[in-house]
Amino acid sequence: MRLSFWRLQLIGWAAFWVAMAGSRVGRFPLSFMIASKGVFAALGCVISGILLRPVYKRFLNADTSLARTIVITASASYVAAALWTAADSFLDIPISRALLSPKAGISNIWQIFGGTLYDAFAMLSWSVLYVAIKHQTEMQAQRERALRAEAMAQSARLDALRSQIGPHFLFNALNAISTLVLDGRSTEAATMIARVADLLRTTLRTVDVGDVPLSDELSVVRRYLEIEQVRLGDRMRADVVADGNAMKARVPSLILQPLVENAVRHAVAERELGGRVVVGAERRDGRLLLTVEDDGPGIPTNDSPHQHGDRTGIGIANTRERLAQHYGTAQRFSLERGSLGGLLVVMELPYRE
Repeated sequence: MRLSFWRLQLIGWAAFWVAMAGSRVGRFPLSFMIASKGVFAALGCVISGILLRPVYKRFLNADTSLARTIVITASASYVAAALWTAADSFLDIPISRALLSPKAGISNIWQIFGGTLYDAFAMLSWSVLYVAIKHQTEMQAQRERALRAEAMAQSARLDALRSQIGPHFLFNALNAISTLVLDGRSTEAATMIARVADLLRTTLRTVDVGDVPLSDELSVVRRYLEIEQVRLGDRMRADVVADGNAMKARVPSLILQPLVENAVRHAVAERELGGRVVVGAERRDGRLLLTVEDDGPGIPTNDSPHQHGDRTGIGIANTRERLAQHYGTAQRFSLERGSLGGLLVVMELPYRE
């Protein structure tokens, strides 16, 4: 609740006082009604806030059964109403003597507790309203805690998925450098070391950022392809075809790099004649379409599951999981046979700047 309990309490009982003060105007002087019912409302405010509220806070919670709630609120309301009625009866004597009759007083016990049942309905109404607001507040707090826990869990999951990318790429890059050194290609190895260092600086800056502009993401992809070009030479033919209208789109950091790495490995590095990799980005009907296509062996069929090895390893599994965590059902991730004859990875995402 935006208003504190006591502010709501005062507002509610002030409204009660106004209603009561105007209820018998004509039968009693207005000055008497204002003073008498002002004391009455003030007593109700104090008794409900100081007596009933602690009782309900202690004995009623989200797990309390309906029957127990009814018994507690009804019993507590009646006891509070009895105290309220008795206190008002005694405090009303000096007001009556001053504004009505000097002979006003209490002649029997009925004058002290006679209005208890009537007052109990007013106190019970307050109790029902308080318990309802308290229950609603507790439910809202539980929902907020659940949402925070879910958000923290999702953030932790995304961080864990992103953390897999760096070590995986670094291992492959170092392995490629060692291959160049063993082949005696020291110049290319030195060039690759410099480019790997530059790319690692970029990835370390972006891996914890979350969403980045597509232009930055494609810059990382181009740097990675330059590194692999040094290692693979003419065996690799790579292109990045991007729509200029899509460059401002926000995408998860390093969402393309594992897929490109997967394509280079299976469609180029493992084939004697090499192959081709095409990365595409397009804005279409308020959506962002990202593709990674190659002319490699594609996904093995059921007839020959081991013909070309596993193409659905950490890169594809990681990306599929990250998109599901990040966008839920607003995204589409699919593996298809592309126009080049190999694997086509399609990501369709909401376009956000």
